Amino acid sequence: MPDAALQKALFELRSRPHLCLVVAFSAGLLACRQAIVLALLALVGAAALSAAGDRRLAAMAAAALVAGGLAGSARLHAIDAPAAHLRSGQRLAATVELVEAPRPGRFGGWSAEARVITGAARGARLLARSDVNTRLRRGARAAVAGLVIRPRRSPGDSFDYGAYLRRRGIAYALELESLRPLPGRPGGIDTLRRRAEHALAQGVSGERAALAAGMVLGEDERISPELKDDFRRAGLGHLLAVSGQNVVLLGALALPVLAAAGLGIRARAVVLLCLIAVYVPLAGGEPSLQRAGAMGAAGLLALLAGRPASRWYALALAAAATLLVNPRVGGDPGWQLSFAAVTGLLLLGSPLRRVFAPLPHALAEGIGATVAATLATLPLAAFHFGSLPAWSLVANLAALPAVAPAMWLGMVQVALAPFAPDAVQAAIGQATTLALGWIELVARWFSGAPGARLELGLASAPALAGVYAALAAACVGAWRLAHRAEPRLRAGAAEWRRLPRRERRLAAVAAALALVGVVYVATGPARPPRHLTVSFLDIGQGDATLIQDPHGTAVLFDGGPPEARVALKLRRLGVRRLSLMVSTHQSRDHQGGLHEVLQRIPTGLLLENGDGTSDPDYRRLIAEADRRGIRHVAARAGQVLHAGALTIRLLNPKPLPPGAPRPSDPNPRGVAAIVSSGSFDLWLSADAESDAILPLPLRRVEAMKVSHHGSADPGLPQVLRRLRPQIAAIEVGAHNLYGHPRPSTLAALNVAVPHVYRTDRDGTVQLTVEGGKIQVRTHR
Repeated sequence: MPDAALQKALFELRSRPHLCLVVAFSAGLLACRQAIVLALLALVGAAALSAAGDRRLAAMAAAALVAGGLAGSARLHAIDAPAAHLRSGQRLAATVELVEAPRPGRFGGWSAEARVITGAARGARLLARSDVNTRLRRGARAAVAGLVIRPRRSPGDSFDYGAYLRRRGIAYALELESLRPLPGRPGGIDTLRRRAEHALAQGVSGERAALAAGMVLGEDERISPELKDDFRRAGLGHLLAVSGQNVVLLGALALPVLAAAGLGIRARAVVLLCLIAVYVPLAGGEPSLQRAGAMGAAGLLALLAGRPASRWYALALAAAATLLVNPRVGGDPGWQLSFAAVTGLLLLGSPLRRVFAPLPHALAEGIGATVAATLATLPLAAFHFGSLPAWSLVANLAALPAVAPAMWLGMVQVALAPFAPDAVQAAIGQATTLALGWIELVARWFSGAPGARLELGLASAPALAGVYAALAAACVGAWRLAHRAEPRLRAGAAEWRRLPRRERRLAAVAAALALVGVVYVATGPARPPRHLTVSFLDIGQGDATLIQDPHGTAVLFDGGPPEARVALKLRRLGVRRLSLMVSTHQSRDHQGGLHEVLQRIPTGLLLENGDGTSDPDYRRLIAEADRRGIRHVAARAGQVLHAGALTIRLLNPKPLPPGAPRPSDPNPRGVAAIVSSGSFDLWLSADAESDAILPLPLRRVEAMKVSHHGSADPGLPQVLRRLRPQIAAIEVGAHNLYGHPRPSTLAALNVAVPHVYRTDRDGTVQLTVEGGKIQVRTHR
């Protein structure tokens, strides 16, 4: 005999046949291309329902499962058919329409999903990519020609980009060779979207204008990669894209207005669904936004429905609707996280609201929903991404008071866009800025907190199931403890309410300040080291070397590429201020990360070696220093600088003769220097190799950074004989495209240097000098 729990579950299924059939249909859509899985699901489901004594429902569920499988197969055929005749390596000329706004690439250029609207491939969705920047907008049309390529996973890359595109209905990428915009401007919903973007920019400037467009319209293309990374690392990445939360907030904003107008519950539901139907295409109408609309509609229907059964039925309908549009979306982490979040709200939302009942109602609702959604999604996020933001729950709670105001104010601006004057929009925008500023501050703060990312090994489905089982057991245990302690909790709550209002406010403020203090201590920057420390930072394929003395002085040579986020690493290493920043030469993997460092960390002096470059990114670095009032001087051989207990002697570059053209290769003229403190000497030479180094007055040093990431250098043995270091570190990225470090370089180092370290293998390499002895430790 099945136990009581199983009997109860089977009774619930029998009492809700519509829910059972929708779930079966959704399961068929998920497994539409897997006949064996479909058969197993049908057998197990039919057996369970037959055991419950309802053979008719079992037969209907099996039929719904098969119907879902057939419908899913038909839908996948319709999605794949337009691109069926395309082949990788084929050249294609056609007219396309941009389905989304072009997204800037990491190394320049752009990419965007495009729909073919002419020719044999009409209806096919491709990922258009180009190295030439464009001003095309979403909805624009263009005549293009290029090479069709099937995206594949890069060697050593855990992310399967090709599979990600296929889940979006994109089978191929189109590498553009030519692009000619066609006359005419997008109309209809695209015109409304432009007006909405213009309205959101009123009274809000710079990064926050882009942030408002991302949070309200899902237009995150103009948000800087650094800020996007901050949100992801803090666990706030869901705020930058339109999600079910946006739709629920839209409903929460509209419901009081509809109630005041005297509409009944059904009429309110109809109006809200119409608002969602307008909002989703206004925000772009991409598959993720369609899912957000379905999930948001399910959430609103769940709120309006008084019975829990209706809420689960709404969720099941949302699953069926999204899977019917694209059955492959079931494998998308975003889809899974969305449904996990709503499931968490349905299961844990009410109990958690009761836990926080002593707080004001709106705050209790917000905290309960945030905790429920976070607990439900963290294991799944760890499974898909291998790590999760350690401070996600705290960061979401900290941002909570500003999220709804920012969303609501932005939605009001969008609603007023067709007829409100710019002055009114600007006034609303100034209020929005305050809320956006707080959210941005929370994201930046928690992204740089110690242990911001937790590496977890949830690499298999059984491990994920085990974590969810443990989480469920913990929730049940907590519920039982709370149930036993309920009389005491009620008595405590009554005592709290009997206290004078002034005392309660003072106690609440004291508790809040204590919590803020604990969070600050836990997440604040680390203390500077107590001894001279050199850190060869693990930042991928690039250079970034930090030297710190025990008095708090810090000197940084280069900042790696921008995506390495060196500024965050400096904060975790206790850097509160840089006495000196050195940009050794113009190269993205050396100066790219210095922009963010200048923006976030006070800097005394910038020693720059642009050497007359016209590179716009390098000139932007100098302009950033000027805007912040940071003094900058050109690096030249013979300069001697002092920073705390550190002495920096520059041996390279030598001044160019008058009228001499700027060298085309900046590497040989990179800054080469000896950094000294007491008897310790460190050799740093950026990307300058032996042909530039050997003519310099070299002397013995204790440690060195290997030039140019360990590239092949025939003169390296001679350099090592003159430097005679005890420790050498190679700053190099794993699986880089250049084959660094080269075998010949490693062989020379292994012969001449006792201790050789590599950031691709060892992570960040730290040398600590204490009492004339050098200790080395590595960490990731």
